[in-house]
Amino acid sequence: MMEYRKARPDEREAYIDLANYAFKIDVEAVLPKVYSKDIESSSIHMVAADEQGRLRAQVAIYPEPMNVSGISLRAGYLGIVSVHPRARGEGHMKVLMNKWLEEAPELYDMVVLYGQRQRYEYFDFTLGGVKIKYSVGEVNCRHALSDANVNGLSFRPLFEVDGAAAFARKLNDARPAFVHREEQYMSHILNGLEQKAIGVLDGDKLIGYIVVNKAGNEVTELAMADVNDVPRAIKGYLAHSGQEWIAVFAPEYETELNASLSSFAENYAIGTSDSYHIINFARVLEAYLTLAYRTTGLAPGEFTAVLDGQPVTARVDENGVTVERSAKPGAIALDKKQAQTLLLTPQGRYTGANVPAGWFPLPIYWYTADKF
Repeated sequence: MMEYRKARPDEREAYIDLANYAFKIDVEAVLPKVYSKDIESSSIHMVAADEQGRLRAQVAIYPEPMNVSGISLRAGYLGIVSVHPRARGEGHMKVLMNKWLEEAPELYDMVVLYGQRQRYEYFDFTLGGVKIKYSVGEVNCRHALSDANVNGLSFRPLFEVDGAAAFARKLNDARPAFVHREEQYMSHILNGLEQKAIGVLDGDKLIGYIVVNKAGNEVTELAMADVNDVPRAIKGYLAHSGQEWIAVFAPEYETELNASLSSFAENYAIGTSDSYHIINFARVLEAYLTLAYRTTGLAPGEFTAVLDGQPVTARVDENGVTVERSAKPGAIALDKKQAQTLLLTPQGRYTGANVPAGWFPLPIYWYTADKF
């Protein structure tokens, strides 16, 4: 009989081997923030073990406490959904997903993942959020950034620079919204998922960092101590990398970064950022409406509804954002899929809800370094 339970510490090698076998990767190298030998991660794994104790399937949720415009949010990133090839089609993934989601309300306000849309819609995840992708080429630098002085700029592996971990944490914590990153694991975090963290130096001074994909043509994270150095950093990185074109990704709530990138990028595209299973609708609404209010701005107004059985009323006025856990008489009632579609996507306008213009989709974004 199959046993579904949390992994034990003595099963570390077994759950790592299963992930490696299923994904054809070395998870200790690809995800050091979770699987480095100095990190105990058994408790985040829900496993299916057969009568011989062999692990046949697993699903893990990596805790990611957040600060969203000063509001604490409990998020978890779901990953390592893996089934042994000889156990596929037996329903283990479904059982493990449901067991995790039954436990999640005690631990998380929302659960996040990256995966095939329809596969996870069966478990009430909705593809959404907001990600802005800029395309920047050498031609843009030649014309729009001709005055950007890159003399003295250099690029080195970030963690070869003294004090880099503390510097990176300071820049991360200064963002309007961020996942808490422990300084001692900063190298694991920023160099995970086959990325490279590159320090930007002006002379001997570290002024920022860039995180790029394995090919070096996607900047998945750009953090500068002074936003005025963004054009210099991009122009300098293009020359350093030898790339003709790069993509630069950003959340819409980092308004100064977007203002800078949009002033010289060839073009931009707005896309989705991961899939979400919202558990505490009032908490998520309060956090991300407050974030939007303080960054991109929100029109005054009121929204009241019953979202997946949870009554909420949100207001925006000259005093900011307030969210109550109650709904007005006659408020629209939406099921989980409808509610998440409303909050997370532009298609929410088709739900029939009465919402002030521009409130949704919420500006939720996940940096690649924080994924799992």
